Amino acid sequence: MINDLKLGFKIMKYGHAAKLSIIASIIIGVFGLVFCALSLMITSTFPGGYFLMMSVLLLLQLISTVGAANLVQTSPMKKKLQTAVPALLSVMLMLAGYLFQVIVSAAMACVKPETLPVSCTQLIFTAVIMGVIMLYYGAVYKYFVASTAAFLIVFLFIYEPMITGDLLWTYMPFAGVWGNFILTAVIGLAIILVGGALEYLISLAVYRAPVSKWALGARLRRQM
Repeated sequence: MINDLKLGFKIMKYGHAAKLSIIASIIIGVFGLVFCALSLMITSTFPGGYFLMMSVLLLLQLISTVGAANLVQTSPMKKKLQTAVPALLSVMLMLAGYLFQVIVSAAMACVKPETLPVSCTQLIFTAVIMGVIMLYYGAVYKYFVASTAAFLIVFLFIYEPMITGDLLWTYMPFAGVWGNFILTAVIGLAIILVGGALEYLISLAVYRAPVSKWALGARLRRQM
C-alpha cells in the first residue's frame, strides 16, 4: 500500500499540464479553506467542501492522464495504475482535506461554540460530496458520458438539502454539543473510506474498457 502511494505521487509530475494543475489545485484548496472559515465565522453555509473536493480532483486527474498514455497502456503495471493507485490517492487526499476542515472547525468552535451545528453540517456535506466524487472518479475515465450524467443527477439531488442544512437539521440530532461534532467527524471519515473502497471496486469492474477520449483534454484526444 505504501509503495503504491509513493508510486502515485511520483508519477503525478508526468501527468498532462502537471504544473498548471498543481498550482490550480493549491489556489482552489485555499478558497475552500477560506469558505469553510467564513461559514463558521458568520454561521452560514459556503461551498467550502466543494472547493476542497475540486482541489483534490485536479491532482487525481494527473494520474488518469498518465494512465491514458501509450507507455502505460502496454506496461505490466497498467492495472495497478488504473485501479489501486488512483483509489489509494483518492482516499489519502480526500482524508487530508477533510481532516484539515475538521481541525479548522474545531478551532473555530473553541472560540465560538455556537458554530458547532454549522460545523456538523459542513463536515457531513464535505464527506458526502467527496464520497460521490470518488464513485464518479472510479468510472469517469472509461465511461465519461454515462458517469457524468449519473454524477450530475446525484449531485443535484443532494446539493440543495445538504447545503441548506434542512436534511441534517430534520433527521440528525445536531444540538451544538461536542459529542455530536465528534460523531459527525467520525461518520465523515467512514463515508470517505467507504467511497474509496467502492471507487476501487468500480475501477476494477471497468478496468478492461478503453479510456474514453471525452474524459481527456483536446490535446490528449488528438494524441490517442
